[in-house]
Amino acid sequence: MQALSVLKKTVVLSAGLGLLLAAAPGAADLSEGDAFPDVTLNDQHGEPLELPGDARVVLMTVEMAPADITNDVLGDMGPEAIEEAGIRYVADTHGMPPFVLENVVMPRMQERPYRTGVTEGPDDMGFMPHQRDHVSVVFLDGEGTVTGTGAAASEAALRQMLEGAGD
Repeated sequence: MQALSVLKKTVVLSAGLGLLLAAAPGAADLSEGDAFPDVTLNDQHGEPLELPGDARVVLMTVEMAPADITNDVLGDMGPEAIEEAGIRYVADTHGMPPFVLENVVMPRMQERPYRTGVTEGPDDMGFMPHQRDHVSVVFLDGEGTVTGTGAAASEAALRQMLEGAGD
């Protein structure tokens, strides 16, 4: 009976540790001083979008709430200001059901006046830091080197992080 109790505690502790490790940032996450990997994605119109290119800021969203935040902020900025600031946006859609992606999400993206890179698999942007329900933000110098990372959970936080982007 005591052996069964120890076994239950071990299983519970192992499961808890597994959840903790799964929620922690991965070892592959970018950090200050790293070179941003060269990646080519398609945008919402099927045109190639090369990263980092001349990007000074890369935004990535996985969940819908951060995507809404990003689209509201970028929509207010407009395509000229986004380009001038060197902001590139990537929507990580690889886990989305194909029917929803093709019939709902992509048509909405195609209506937007700014480019959005679209992932096709987990490895496309798997190196990016990600915090659930946050916009991932990576700042770059003119050479594609990471100068900082962050995460925004609100429009106000994202706007503040983007102040002076591209300067």
